[in-house]
Amino acid sequence: MGQLFIKVRKVDATMPERIETAGLEVVFSGQQSSINIINGVQTVETTYFYRFSGDEPGTFTIPEFEIRVGQRVVKTRPIVITVFERDGTEVALDATKPHFAKLELTRDTFYVNELVPFTLTAYVRGRNAISDVVSAALKHESFVFKSFREVRTDGADVGNSYYSSAVIPSHLFALKPGAHRLGPAEVAVRVLDAEAGFGLSAFFQRTATREMVTNTINVTVKPLPDGAPASFTGGIGNFEFTATPSITTLGVGDPISIEFEVTGTGNLRTMNAPVFAIPQTGVWKTYEASKELNDEEDSDGFKTGKIRFSQVIIPEARTETIPEFHLTFCDPAKEQYVTLKSGPVPITVTQDETAEAPVAIAYPAGGADPAMPKAKRPEVSFNDIMHIRTGAPRWISANAGTGPGALFYAVQVLCSIALFTIAGFGVARWIEAARQRRLTPVSEIPFARALKLIPRTGAPRREFFHAVTVAIESWKREHPDAPAPVREVVDRISGRCDLVLYSGQAQPDVPVSAGEVEEFTTLLRRLPQR
Repeated sequence: MGQLFIKVRKVDATMPERIETAGLEVVFSGQQSSINIINGVQTVETTYFYRFSGDEPGTFTIPEFEIRVGQRVVKTRPIVITVFERDGTEVALDATKPHFAKLELTRDTFYVNELVPFTLTAYVRGRNAISDVVSAALKHESFVFKSFREVRTDGADVGNSYYSSAVIPSHLFALKPGAHRLGPAEVAVRVLDAEAGFGLSAFFQRTATREMVTNTINVTVKPLPDGAPASFTGGIGNFEFTATPSITTLGVGDPISIEFEVTGTGNLRTMNAPVFAIPQTGVWKTYEASKELNDEEDSDGFKTGKIRFSQVIIPEARTETIPEFHLTFCDPAKEQYVTLKSGPVPITVTQDETAEAPVAIAYPAGGADPAMPKAKRPEVSFNDIMHIRTGAPRWISANAGTGPGALFYAVQVLCSIALFTIAGFGVARWIEAARQRRLTPVSEIPFARALKLIPRTGAPRREFFHAVTVAIESWKREHPDAPAPVREVVDRISGRCDLVLYSGQAQPDVPVSAGEVEEFTTLLRRLPQR
């Protein structure tokens, strides 16, 4: 049994329930949406999952099929699936255990630095038995592992029992060749603990953490093929690239920036910038290129990734073109090196006209030239000081008054009386308002009334969980002597509300789902009431 997943960004898609494939059964099994924010732009990505299985070993092809994406109809590409009989030494799903985990790689033989997708899957007996994934870890000193960020929930029949599963995808690449053993990996999940009921267990289910270890896998890492050209920059996969100069007209010694964009499927983290096809000593001066790779745009071995390089080059002589750049990578499917070429770019390089040769001035060997006239001795002049009065002064007698008059003091007294009167009224009103606040009791909503005020499906999650919190506080006031198990249940509900309202991990402004409304209102209605 395997999984096929299709990712659609920005728009919704209409998917077929079943894909008719000769020799395989391919059935739609669910979907999962996630929100990514890149440079302030929000993008919604939806992943659609299909489960496929075959009854006989062999090679089968899932044909192309149509998907309606928004207003357009697009087609997928055919996918080749190989079904084989399980080796007796291979770890199989064990239906005798209540929970177990499994490590799976897409292949066990690959090159150094080749990106290899893998999955850690936790299985727990029962439907909807897994609450969430607590942690996942896989370590090896000779491998680099991408962090575990995505979780897909699913289920399958194992033996005669149904198991819930949590699939944790990631990818890895090896740092050195040789034979290695990967695993065991460690997975911890939170599961519904049916045997740990307490108090009001009829409506509340406690969870418990289960830690599991996976199987191990022997892998063979091959060294890269011999004969790598000088333009090989470390990329492993299948790529394309473009080169764009910032300007095409410049002078000798002026810098120009070349922007490279590489797209494709494979290991972008070990790749460096394209290089000149032929060294340009004496013609172009180059600087080390900067590298930009966002996690959201990285390739995972299935989807296409994107990486950008920016390199500054400076012409040291007049030339008519920027020589072509080469990008060489190793294609593991072809088991050989592939070289991509950008092609020369026509430019105009002019001589810098501002760089003029210095003018030489010759002086006589015997000192100053006797024929040269002597400079005139400057004369002292003070006519640069202006606007100075030189006439006789005009005197003005001082004011004979001795100080402010009675009118001045009368105005000051009136203003002071008005100011203190206004201030006195303000202080009196503030004291009266404070007294009223102390005497006025705070209205408390009864629990039955608070329960009716809880919003319904479609209301903002912040408003819904705030109303649930108000109802819980009302119930606590009415039931101060409630049994400890009941209060523990109420505290857990209150903690979940606080997690949504104050933790910052959720999106409190999105509409509340029907499932959440049903879950919390059912719990509150079952609380004992007076």
